[in-house]
Amino acid sequence: MRWPLLVVLALAALRCAHAPEAAAVPPASAASWPEPRPPALRLPDTVRPVRYLLDLTLLPAEPTYSGTVTVDLDVREPTQQVWLHAQDLTLTQARVRTGERVLEARTVEGGEGRLGVLLPEVLPAGPAQLTLAFTGQPDRERSQGLYVVAENGEPAFYTFFEPVDARRAFPCFDEPGFKVPWRLRFTVKQEHVALANHAIESEEPLPGGLKRVTFADSRPMPSYLVAFMVGPFDIVEAGRVGRSPVPLRFIVPRGRGPETAYAAQVTPRIVTLLEDFFDQPYPYEKLDVAVVPRFWGTMEHPGLVALGQPLTLIRPGEETLARRKRYVNIAIHELGHYWFSAMLTCRWWDDAWLNESLTSWLDRKITDQFDPDWRHGVETRSQLLSASLGIDARTTTPPVRKPIATPADIHGAFDNATTYFKGAALLGQLEEWVGEAPLREALRRYVRAHEWGSVTAEDFLGAMGKDLGPDAERFLRGYLDQPGAPRVSAELQCTPGQAPRLTLAQERYLPEGATALAPQLWSVPVCVRAEGRAERTCTLLSTATGALELPGTACPAWVLLNAGGAGYYRSGYTAAQLSRLGALPPGALSLPERLTFLADVQAGVARGDLRLADTWGLVPATARDADRLLVQRGGHLASISLQALPEDVRPLYRAWMRDLYGERARKLGWRPRPGESDDTQAFRGELLGRAAFVGEEPTLVREAQTLARAWLADRSRVAAETGPRVLHLAARTGDAALFDAILDQAKKTQNPTEREQLLETLGSFQDPALVDRALALVTADTFDPRDSVGILENALTNLQARDKAWRFYVENFDLLASRMRSDEANQLLSRVGQLCDDTWRAEAETVLAPRVSRIEGGERSLRRALESLRLCVAFNRKQLPGVVEFLKNRATPARR
Repeated sequence: MRWPLLVVLALAALRCAHAPEAAAVPPASAASWPEPRPPALRLPDTVRPVRYLLDLTLLPAEPTYSGTVTVDLDVREPTQQVWLHAQDLTLTQARVRTGERVLEARTVEGGEGRLGVLLPEVLPAGPAQLTLAFTGQPDRERSQGLYVVAENGEPAFYTFFEPVDARRAFPCFDEPGFKVPWRLRFTVKQEHVALANHAIESEEPLPGGLKRVTFADSRPMPSYLVAFMVGPFDIVEAGRVGRSPVPLRFIVPRGRGPETAYAAQVTPRIVTLLEDFFDQPYPYEKLDVAVVPRFWGTMEHPGLVALGQPLTLIRPGEETLARRKRYVNIAIHELGHYWFSAMLTCRWWDDAWLNESLTSWLDRKITDQFDPDWRHGVETRSQLLSASLGIDARTTTPPVRKPIATPADIHGAFDNATTYFKGAALLGQLEEWVGEAPLREALRRYVRAHEWGSVTAEDFLGAMGKDLGPDAERFLRGYLDQPGAPRVSAELQCTPGQAPRLTLAQERYLPEGATALAPQLWSVPVCVRAEGRAERTCTLLSTATGALELPGTACPAWVLLNAGGAGYYRSGYTAAQLSRLGALPPGALSLPERLTFLADVQAGVARGDLRLADTWGLVPATARDADRLLVQRGGHLASISLQALPEDVRPLYRAWMRDLYGERARKLGWRPRPGESDDTQAFRGELLGRAAFVGEEPTLVREAQTLARAWLADRSRVAAETGPRVLHLAARTGDAALFDAILDQAKKTQNPTEREQLLETLGSFQDPALVDRALALVTADTFDPRDSVGILENALTNLQARDKAWRFYVENFDLLASRMRSDEANQLLSRVGQLCDDTWRAEAETVLAPRVSRIEGGERSLRRALESLRLCVAFNRKQLPGVVEFLKNRATPARR
């Protein structure tokens, strides 16, 4: 193993087995040992864990920790070697008990975190017990596995094991299908708090200022859900929650308890809403909220849910709308996993979507119930449907259910666009199709049928087919196992005296510039709505073409191809169809339908069917609309990269943004007013983003500069939601004095969330000397690189800093990637997709292609980023001439 042997534990430390101590069999001769035969990927099913006892000594200030793990085994076939997982650990002793005998074993590495336990003789079928002693070194840089973070000079242990990092902390069968009870026992400092998934059963004082903490046996759970924390924490008691009331507590760094006030207020209601949805009580005996240092680490650990400090710790007076919504939504997601992940765990990582898609669909739904005035459901459904359809248009995007052939594929299974967003969108379409109550009842029965077990896609699909009908199962299967999404078009045929008839056609949606692919088919629930018909008409389109009759005999002037707006497909409209739908009065279509229609128009532009400049005729009406969500969606349609526009045309585009959004933005202003609704606060952000950040409206920019300096001087002088926003805008024209003031506060603050926020702002400065200073901080030792990398990410989107930022990116990629977890390095790779320049694409490919093999999943991320870049270039080549013409034609001296 990687770490040198530090200590060999005494035999007494290993006597944690449940049977009486037996005489050890001496080691056999070298000829008796088998040749190691490591499994290719998955562990064999011939030896399975039945129960764990994990005993660790956890002293956060020490460079290492030590422990033993004792695993009760079910040996299904005689064997002379047992395979499990361990990574970056030093194994100091291995024993296997069988009956009344104890065999001294040898351990070998099998690559990719596999650990072989070799025996001097054949282990017979039946029960056995494996005990391993080991030492390890906690991660202090990347927050993975068992990791240590120091706050205010005091280090503490945290855990994050999903998907395959439990093996970094202790030897185990590190696959989700091995779901068994765990018993944890820790030796810790007397003054430290030690908590885990289940309740403390006993505490025993030990010599040397230590104590032994033993926890109750857990419910069955896989290794990736094991969780614990040890350190100098404060515990905030927050009452009891649930139908069978259990204690709610928040575990926070010392002195930060008051910042949990909002979370403590709303979490009980979140639990109640989840219980009502599943019609089941909260499934554990306690609810501890581990407030972990970063957003990374947020995780659905049973009984010890981890929610990051940026989510959970909100200083009194800073409960902004954005922070309230974010805590509620993500807490719902993580606690919803207690049913869709902890009680029902995917058997293998190809079905990670079962954990995440169902819970992502659920968090949108329950957040809507939590506060209907937020309108989170309709907004999020529209945004995520559009985002996932957009990413699904790339030929490098995988299906929802991903085959797992390599360890890197396990990490790739957690693909936001498909595993989370697309899967949730499919559930949304299914709900729209079959009805809310039938789907809820089907999900309740599915959970009860498999609770505390492991599930596969077949279990879920079979349940949906049984309760909702074979068409529901056929629809889901068609979408889960193949990538992409269909484009549905229709031709209307009307014959006097007969029912109007739609001829439907489906094909894979691909944007301009995409590589041609072999034909694909889906089973698409197509629901349409037409003029003069109150109800929608639906069909399951499973062939390349199909027909749908509309009720009545009158020929409709218009037909909407996605009634309700929830269908996971692009609607392909002709120019004439688009014109008729675009001219409808606001009340003719529901809000979700209007949002989806505008997204379909945007998709038609990306495909090359429509000219962007022509569709911009729809934007002014959306900019005047009273509904924030329509203003937002119209703004997306009007968006184009300023970098792509000729330099002399950029002012014309900014002027158009000011004309569209400036007056309303000035009326709302930067400062919230007493009694404002949450929707008005959200509207302010949308309008100011368009008018001030894109349009550079002079009045708003001047006010932002004044407010930014006031906020830096005294946080109480500017509303919490306004301060960071105006600071970013002020930085664009800021001088060295403003730069120094922001940097000084970033160095002094003890709040990690605020530090990251301040540093990111430094990437907005445009003065070349300040850009150089900002980028130098990314690789300096002044800050944690996970905080300072936001400077680079912001600079890459900064029109004046992009060239310098890209040069810095190329020159420092190796150094930056070496400091990151694989997911962070992949995120850094994805930034290449924003470049939208053929010259930079060629350089990115040349520089990065030889390096990405060192990053788990890096080759996949680079392929996707380069495809995004190529599509962006093709889009600009097609659409920019018309856009330039549009902007020049509308320009007048007054507007300039």
